[in-house]
Amino acid sequence: MKKIIPFLFVLFAIACEKFPQEDQLKEIDTKITDLKGAPMKEAGAGTPMKLTAPEFKELNKQGLLLKDGYIAFDKTLVKIKEAADDYIVIAVPILDYIDLRGVELRLFLGVNPAAILCRSCLYYRPTVSGVIFSGFTDGVADGSFHLPAEMITDIAGNLYVIDERTPSNHDVIIKVSPTGVNSIFAGAGDVFGRLVGIGIDESRGLLYVSDATAQQIKAINLTSPSTITVLAGSGTEGNADGTGMAASFRFGTQAVDDFGTNELGQGLTVDASGNIYVGENYPGSLAAQVRKITPAGVVTTVPGTLIIPTSSEDQSAIPSGITLNGANEIFTLSGSSGFYQGINKFTTAGVFSRFAGMESYEGLQDGVGGHAQFSYPTAIRYFNTFFYVADGTNGALRRVSASGKVITLAGVGHSNTNRFGGGHILPLEGSYLMEGFVAFPDPHYYETPARAIRMNQAGGVAVVHGGLIYVADYGYHCIWKITIR
Repeated sequence: MKKIIPFLFVLFAIACEKFPQEDQLKEIDTKITDLKGAPMKEAGAGTPMKLTAPEFKELNKQGLLLKDGYIAFDKTLVKIKEAADDYIVIAVPILDYIDLRGVELRLFLGVNPAAILCRSCLYYRPTVSGVIFSGFTDGVADGSFHLPAEMITDIAGNLYVIDERTPSNHDVIIKVSPTGVNSIFAGAGDVFGRLVGIGIDESRGLLYVSDATAQQIKAINLTSPSTITVLAGSGTEGNADGTGMAASFRFGTQAVDDFGTNELGQGLTVDASGNIYVGENYPGSLAAQVRKITPAGVVTTVPGTLIIPTSSEDQSAIPSGITLNGANEIFTLSGSSGFYQGINKFTTAGVFSRFAGMESYEGLQDGVGGHAQFSYPTAIRYFNTFFYVADGTNGALRRVSASGKVITLAGVGHSNTNRFGGGHILPLEGSYLMEGFVAFPDPHYYETPARAIRMNQAGGVAVVHGGLIYVADYGYHCIWKITIR
């Protein structure tokens, strides 16, 4: 009778129903290659791969790998479909990762772990895909949207999109279901003027908007959208703190497509306690500040956010969009300056700094901090350590890490958009693999592959989670769906 080496008793433990604990699993020295035998260090979803190890021989003789074998890519189990001699063949599954990630491969027999095949020796490369989600029928804009701008998503995945209606300047809010069906949610009776910010407080069942024509913060009942109340704002332009109608605001009334002035003093976000933060202009050509409004309508100026330039335009920090990170620090977009376009940061102590963006003219360039370039960015949202930016005339979706690293997820850059590249360029749905292990040293890696998704002019961004982001495109009059998996 052939002697079985001791290690195989671990793999054959299924016979006596005794499996090791996860932290006691033995490791098998496994070779990972493509189907032609070339070594593999990275792969995207759907990539076939061959795993080879001497220990597989005996298991294949017993038929165990085809009968009961699975490979776990971290926590995702995949049934083994082909196995012979000392190898198995399997395809990489879709994993819910949004950046390059080393994965652990484990062998399972049935539902039980049997051995570790690889510890972070294979890097998973997510696929970024972009499709037109709403606003197009049979390949052309269907008239659902005029100038889709800032937007927000609720917990059920519905989108609420500000659609700017020029020349009437009576904007509406369009609701888009998770399946892409759109309808006017609020504003059909010309009850709004120019809407320049939107946020949601689901615990109170309210959608908030900043109305720049009325210079007020308005609350919309989510279950009864015809019920609209004024939370704060006298209706007269100003910068006075106070409660309710005693306060005043100075929002910019620029439309999202007016990139020459790029939404001076706009944007709205809501924190976990239901406090509202808005960006606004301040008397003086390039002065700006951030205001806070409590759920009770008490309006105050956030300390440290009043920026009054003293010398040149490169100090401009007028918000076109605003968001908060997990530490309740404030991040605003600047896009009106010809010398600085990017993201500003205000700590909870009121300390101001540039977070990402080059002090130069607009452009599309990835990089860290001051090495990155934007082009009239219009909206910013934060989710789980990342910032997502609708990068205006670049027609791009940018993602910014907590360290200020900027990458392009989708888009072609200012001069290659339909608006600035000839006027007859069609949208392009597509996908590409995110950067690989060998591309780490190159900060500009994404700028080329991201062109597989050609948007036109980015007016708003909404984040369901890190793998599902929506972009409002006021150039193509539609909403894009960007997925990362």
